[in-house]
Amino acid sequence: MLSLFGQNRALLVTLVKRDLKVRYKASALGFLWSFGRPLALMLILWVVFSHFIGLQTAHPDLPFPMQLLAGILPWMFLTGAVFESQTAIIANENIIKKIRVPSVVFPGASVLSNLVHFLLALGVLFVFILFSTVPFGWEIILLPFLIFLQTAFLLALAMILSSLNVFYRDVGSISEIVVTMWFYLTPIIYPLQVAREKLQESSDVLYYLYMLNPMTPIICGYRRVLYGSLLRTGGRELDDRTLVMGLGVSLASTVLLLFIASKLFTRLSRRFADEL
Repeated sequence: MLSLFGQNRALLVTLVKRDLKVRYKASALGFLWSFGRPLALMLILWVVFSHFIGLQTAHPDLPFPMQLLAGILPWMFLTGAVFESQTAIIANENIIKKIRVPSVVFPGASVLSNLVHFLLALGVLFVFILFSTVPFGWEIILLPFLIFLQTAFLLALAMILSSLNVFYRDVGSISEIVVTMWFYLTPIIYPLQVAREKLQESSDVLYYLYMLNPMTPIICGYRRVLYGSLLRTGGRELDDRTLVMGLGVSLASTVLLLFIASKLFTRLSRRFADEL
């Protein structure tokens, strides 16, 4: 199943370009909207959780807005990929019915187009960091691995949701609820040490269950990669060993999810044309 992406590279690129053109058509700011939406969300969360609630950051010298952006940008990548890919098969039903084409390229294109938005927004964040008091550390070389890991994870989710949504239209409503809950169960607004302290007060088991969330080490990894020069000198959310183990669990979960997604999509795709 995954080999089909390589065999249909040209079609995949065409679909991604189409999605990008539709998104930015007649837009005055163009790709800057890739950063504008996360920036607006960051400002709201900054005011509410920093000034009203008084949440701490992962490091006393790390500005709260920069901590938020390191979590919000990959999360916007997730939400965009999930919500757009789950309707990818239905939205392209005319093509699927008329032309013999591997339908997996449609959710794949949704994930990749959102990857482009993420990379553009990440580029703007780099500019912010360059003009801040938080210099890059050597950890920045690990950024491609994190991006690849998250993209693979989202591709597996996209294949599962897009195929199920053809037969069960409740998938969209359910995913909205799950993603909202998932947001607050991931250390985006708050640093991981806050969740660790609160959960371990009740039970270590709750903390270990919390760490099974594949996005937890990924978000912590982004913060460590982007602000490693600070987080390695104190106030780290995770020590190196725990972070590596967490990313290893996320990688194993992603590989397993890709296997399941490939089998499920292959099985259900045979009935797409009849069901659409």
